[in-house]
Amino acid sequence: MKALLMLAIGLGAAGIVPAAAVARRSPVVVFLAPLIGAGMAAVAAGIELGAGGSITADYIAVVVIVNLVVIAWWLTARRLAQRTAQPPATSTQAPRMSWVWASLTLVVVLGCLAVPLMALRAPMIGWDANSIWLTHAFMVYGGHHELLTGLQNVAYQFSNPDYPPLVPAVGALAFKVFGLGNLHLAAVMTILLSACALGVVGTGIATAGIGGRRPTRIAGVVAAGAICIAGFAVSGISEVEGYTDLLWAAAAVGAVIWGLVLPRSPQALGVAWISAAVASLTKNEGLTTALIILVLIAFRYRPISRREPMVRSWAERAGFVVLPALPGLAWAGLIRHIGVHDAFFKSAPAGAFKSASIETPLSRAGATIAAIGPHLAVAPVALAVLLAGCWFLRRDREHARLGNPAWLWIACLGSLATLLATYVIGDFEIHTWLATSVSRTTIFAQVVLYADIAIWMVIAADGAFTRADRQSSQRASSAGEQVPEAPEGPREPLSQR
Repeated sequence: MKALLMLAIGLGAAGIVPAAAVARRSPVVVFLAPLIGAGMAAVAAGIELGAGGSITADYIAVVVIVNLVVIAWWLTARRLAQRTAQPPATSTQAPRMSWVWASLTLVVVLGCLAVPLMALRAPMIGWDANSIWLTHAFMVYGGHHELLTGLQNVAYQFSNPDYPPLVPAVGALAFKVFGLGNLHLAAVMTILLSACALGVVGTGIATAGIGGRRPTRIAGVVAAGAICIAGFAVSGISEVEGYTDLLWAAAAVGAVIWGLVLPRSPQALGVAWISAAVASLTKNEGLTTALIILVLIAFRYRPISRREPMVRSWAERAGFVVLPALPGLAWAGLIRHIGVHDAFFKSAPAGAFKSASIETPLSRAGATIAAIGPHLAVAPVALAVLLAGCWFLRRDREHARLGNPAWLWIACLGSLATLLATYVIGDFEIHTWLATSVSRTTIFAQVVLYADIAIWMVIAADGAFTRADRQSSQRASSAGEQVPEAPEGPREPLSQR
């Protein structure tokens, strides 16, 4: 436990300055900092593969450079703001919590995350954690030559050598610090990063309610804790065995909440970008889903307008996508440059379950839809909540300046369409492939739909209490009574403080 705590603090210390620069005083900083540290470890692993060196030296170099750049940017921005002496417009300010509500949010979210993490007392390591992530961590641990030759070795094709390096890099750093005596340490670090990603989701949902009255804020905090428990419940036992599916899925949901749901602001955009980058560096599914989300964020923050120069506007949108996705895209390009390809879309390696010749795209699509359906039992409920919310709470959502719910649903459906296409055009025998993976590949869709329900519940709570106060005031006015002033002041939009 002491070693685990030291590793978590180490990753958080490496990312605390960038996290604070992006999120300022939001409680999301606590969960964002370790994810940034892990992302820098993934970049260091890419440098190790492409340019040489060891994971330790490359990681230290990346951490120092990133922190120096962030500090320089931060100081420059502050000096520029002091010279202009013009505070940012309210429409671009990030939602802020008082220290009381920030502390309460942290306590609730950390408490809800601690409950499923109690299972870590049993040292369990799953099949993929052993065959893929620990194997890759050993390669990163061994240095440039070991990593390069290991990924190119045909005997290791079963371990998906093209997978992104975030989880192996963090595991390799754990081995560098504490040696190879405790392999479970690397698996536990993966689970803690998954908890941090869920923490980003939870604090985002709590942020959606901070501008309302006290009951609305309480509803937001409760919803934040509930989504953390729901994330681990959806992922099942595999996520306490060192699997990475919850990590990339929760990071992608965090990008959706902060980038497509919360009011537009530089802080929310920064958190969304970091979350998308973490998802893209965790697994191949995370990269494709992150690209979909980043494209949607680009159009939300830079909507199409005829009055803007076409070249400039499209260049800005391209930057919104490429900048946060660059580390994941760079790894994908590098891994193909050294001759490693995705085993799912080429002839399967020896011993793998190859596709039967009688399988047609139509039969594979039918089997995939039938397998995915039971894992999306929340979809009808989420759809009903969406329709009810759009009918009864549309003005409340607009008043809160939250994003159109279509953004979230497009991201969800886009991810499912990509998943369906992967199973249809993939090379493995479809039924065995689905049986071993579909419960994990649908985690993102499930968690994002639960998050959408939670957001609507916060909006409904705010609308209900506001209407109740209005009716009480009207009854008091009709009776000729003096209406006492609300102790918390006039109602603010949910997105402002």
